[in-house]
Formats: sequence, structure tokens, C-alpha cells
Amino acid sequence: MKEMWLIWKHPETRRRYKVGTLNYDDKTYIFKYVNPELDDALKAEFNYFPGFEEINKVYTSNVLFANIETRLPNSSRKDYLEILNSYNLEHDSTKLEILKATKGRLLTDNYEFVPAFDTRKVEFDVAGTRHCPDVNDCKNKINVNDKLLLELESDNEYDKYTIKVILTKEGRKYHLGYVPRYYSKELTELLKNNIEYSAMIQSLNFESEINDEDITAFVKLIFNNK
Repeated sequence: MKEMWLIWKHPETRRRYKVGTLNYDDKTYIFKYVNPELDDALKAEFNYFPGFEEINKVYTSNVLFANIETRLPNSSRKDYLEILNSYNLEHDSTKLEILKATKGRLLTDNYEFVPAFDTRKVEFDVAGTRHCPDVNDCKNKINVNDKLLLELESDNEYDKYTIKVILTKEGRKYHLGYVPRYYSKELTELLKNNIEYSAMIQSLNFESEINDEDITAFVKLIFNNK
């Protein structure tokens, strides 16, 4: 079973909520809304994802739902292969693989699909970089393949599962941003158990049109689960 999470970002507070799951068992796609964050999102003005208007319904399909497929790059575009290449995809990548890489993001709304948390490997875009002054101080120092540290911020008054993403260069620590909320609880539990990990910047984008951040640092995080 392959699972992805539907994340909704509040247009003003920018807080992210996990509101649904998309599963695929190699035969059937299944979408449903899920708690505990769905109720909080509904109170914060979330209504429904376009095409899935019934909150209590379990949606099924033998092909990727049309309202999700339309969020993928259009294969008729002249630059389609270049788009795939930019996401490290192949010409024969499956729609689910393309959704995982692109997250189905659009400039016109606040939804994205992210892989379910996996204790073997986690990949994410650093969140909240626009709130971190250190980012401007290290833009000319940060590079792909830089190693990162994760620091628990348990005294955060807004979220006890907050995790800082830290870059160390020339003996100084730079606070780049945070682990996205939708992964922070599970990751906090692993870090508290002192599990060995390696976090590294996979890619950088200083002029992203999709993210409202100063930089988009895509991070790969793997664990030693022995």
C-alpha cells in the first residue's frame, strides 16, 4: 500500500494541516479525510478539497482521480521532459511518482500531497525560512549536500513538537527553518530516543514560485534503525 497525505495550508496563518490520505494498492486509489487535524482545519475555514466535497465519504477509483491528476505537469507541454528531469524523474515515471515529486502543488491554491512518514527515509522542504533571519546571512554559504542538524524546540509555546533545521558553517550555527508540522510529531519521538540519523540538503531554490519562503531547501533524512 502506497500512501500520501493531503496537506492544506491556511492562507493567512500559513499553518499546515493533514486533512486526508491517498492510498494505492496497485489496483485501487482510495481517498478519505482523516482526523485528528481535520476538525481543527474545518474550524480554521477549510471546506473540502475540490472534487471531494463529502467529508465522510471514502472515494475509490481504478485510476488516479481526475481532480488530482490535473495537478500534475501536462504531458503535452513542450518542456514536459525538462520538467520531469528537474524533479529527477524519467519519461516513464508513473503518475504517483510524479505526484510524489511535485507534491501536486499549484500557484492557485494551498494544497500539497506529501509521502506518509517513513521511519527509513524522510524528504521534506524546510518550512518557515522567511521567519529566520539567519537565512539571509548564509545564502552565499549554503550548498547542496551540506549536512544539517535537527534540534528539538520543546519549549515552543505554539507547538511542542517543533524541530529546528540547523546548518553549521565555519563554526557558526545558522537556523534555516523548521521540519514541516505534518512530520514533526513522529520525528520528535525518534529524536528523543536518540536514533542515529543523517540529514542533508538535496536541492536548493532561492526563487521558488510555489513556496512562500526565502529559500526552498529540500532535505533528505535517513535513519539507522538497527
